[in-house]
Amino acid sequence: MAGGLLSLLVIATCGLSVALKADIRADSNRDGIVDIHGRSDLPDKLSDSNDAGAIFLANIGDTDRRCSKLALSGPALSNEELAACNDASDDIQRAPQYLAPLRTVPISKLSPKASGTITIQDSNSRSKVRIFRLDGSQWIITGNEHVFSQHELAAGLKLGIDARDTRRPGVWDGRVAVTFTVHDGRSTAKDTVSLRVAPVLTHHHAQAAREVFTTAGNYSEDANFFQGWFVDRLQNALDKTRGRYPLTQFHGSDDIWAQDFVEPGYTSMPGPNGTIVLHIMIRSAQDERVAGRQVFEYLRKSGVGAVQHLGGERNDINAMGNLETIPPYEFRGKRYRAGRIMMGAHNTTTPFIMDYLRAQQVQDPLLLDTDCLAIGHVDEIVQFLPVNSRRGWVMLVADPISGVEMLQNAVKHGLGDTRAFSRENDTVGNPTDLFMIPGGLHGVPDDSISEVLAWDGILKANTAIAACMQRNIRILKAETGITDAEIIRMPVMFRTGLAFAPDNGIGPERNASTKLGVSLYPNPINGLALNHGDILAPTPWGPVIDGVDILASAVQTIYRKLGYQVPRNIQVLYVERTITTQSFIVASSKHLAPIYMEGTIVNEGFIAASLTLLSPICGKNDYQEKLHRSFLRSFNQYIRKERLPSRDSIAASSELQIQPVANRISGSNTI
Repeated sequence: MAGGLLSLLVIATCGLSVALKADIRADSNRDGIVDIHGRSDLPDKLSDSNDAGAIFLANIGDTDRRCSKLALSGPALSNEELAACNDASDDIQRAPQYLAPLRTVPISKLSPKASGTITIQDSNSRSKVRIFRLDGSQWIITGNEHVFSQHELAAGLKLGIDARDTRRPGVWDGRVAVTFTVHDGRSTAKDTVSLRVAPVLTHHHAQAAREVFTTAGNYSEDANFFQGWFVDRLQNALDKTRGRYPLTQFHGSDDIWAQDFVEPGYTSMPGPNGTIVLHIMIRSAQDERVAGRQVFEYLRKSGVGAVQHLGGERNDINAMGNLETIPPYEFRGKRYRAGRIMMGAHNTTTPFIMDYLRAQQVQDPLLLDTDCLAIGHVDEIVQFLPVNSRRGWVMLVADPISGVEMLQNAVKHGLGDTRAFSRENDTVGNPTDLFMIPGGLHGVPDDSISEVLAWDGILKANTAIAACMQRNIRILKAETGITDAEIIRMPVMFRTGLAFAPDNGIGPERNASTKLGVSLYPNPINGLALNHGDILAPTPWGPVIDGVDILASAVQTIYRKLGYQVPRNIQVLYVERTITTQSFIVASSKHLAPIYMEGTIVNEGFIAASLTLLSPICGKNDYQEKLHRSFLRSFNQYIRKERLPSRDSIAASSELQIQPVANRISGSNTI
């Protein structure tokens, strides 16, 4: 009887089937590896937040410059066509190094007729995502309809996932759910893993510089040779730094304000051997700014992609000089591991690209009030520098009060007759109007310190801008927790009444404003933060007293106290522009820390910085005749020095017509 019962039990046990189980996994704990043997990737398997769950990349680089070459080889493409081509625009896998891994746990004891599928049910997500299966050494696109065999399921699937696009406001938030379904006879098992495309992030000055970009110039009469001077002097300045930075030049446009039409960024995810990074060049949202097309035509390549979020006006509020990134910090329970974007608003008008940046949901753009400035860019008034401190960085701010006080102190000491501007008149003789400015280049004014301080409205304007700066400092203190001891005030001065050239991005309500400021002296706030403690800042060309430029000396002292070296005796061509956007930095991307991992800081990557330099000019209607006389004196000196034809003979020619400044600058005189 006992033997019969045992026999029955064995028969019944053998008749039981093992429950069918589907199990698909991604790198949900973000350690760079998909764990199919343990449980480390299970807790966050269905998470798709910024802090938990698997992430993957928008694989939008341009391997072998396939798309860039296409864009340059035929008729001009539309903006949409230009951006539509990239490594992920079709179903061919050109850059498998940017695939995020997906794995299925091997399933044993399946019948020969068992089958499986990998699907994305949401149609919008499916249109934005590509899944590939590894077939030998080839990655093959895998759609919802593809069926995997019993043999493949038993071995476990090796898959890769990437995206065709980045997160887009109102289009796609980057989330995707991938479902693994197994059929075996009458049994069906399903499992799902959630992922999210990694955000596009901007760089901060705590990251290491690698490369400097600017717009090319030359000395021909068909182009503005001042840009050629600038590039030469910029290269000389870079050669004197302790780092070595290749200088790459844009050749596809005469728009010299390089950082205004592009902001370097990146997207990254953890990998088995460290962070995997794809550089992303972000075009400014200015549809009509043709120079921005160069990010697709020239900057894209293997490992470098580009994005655009067009729809913004040509207005300077939409230029990328109006974007800076606060280095990583934590305050009041909020942690910004990749830093935080900062942009300027003009009254109630905000930058058009804000929606795209917010859609990335990591760097939560902070708005400052830059409505006291004519151009209104944050890089005119705030600079962040890494230092050895608990916070890791300090904030430099433009301080018009201290700038005015430096000049007033000189007057108090009986030095009011000293020239306010020490730069020599070496910036005349341009064969064409400077940067298409109706007033051309006027040379350096010979006003004394006392005369500058007596300019109509200059003290009132600097007081108002100082009040604006205090409001911004309060915003930054409230948002970051930075203390007064970590805020360094840089002496600068502003002026008003500057008239800009037509179609220069300055709206009529801001043009020639008697209230909105531009830098009077070249602004050191807007410089290049390089590696090895180097700063490349514009020389202020302030008053020289006892052989010392008092403004330059103050700038040197501030930077050196922070541990930075400002190369001496570097003379870069200064042009009539208040912001430093003529070049920007691109930095190294190797060994980026995972952007979401606890306690990590992104320590290398693209840096967006700038360097456009300013020649101080008067430009006010009260001083037009003085500028005219100064211009003619300097112009004649240049002619004699270069042994060129006389002013009268040149004026009589058709190549260059010299008109009185008062006539040329009516309405708008300088940029």
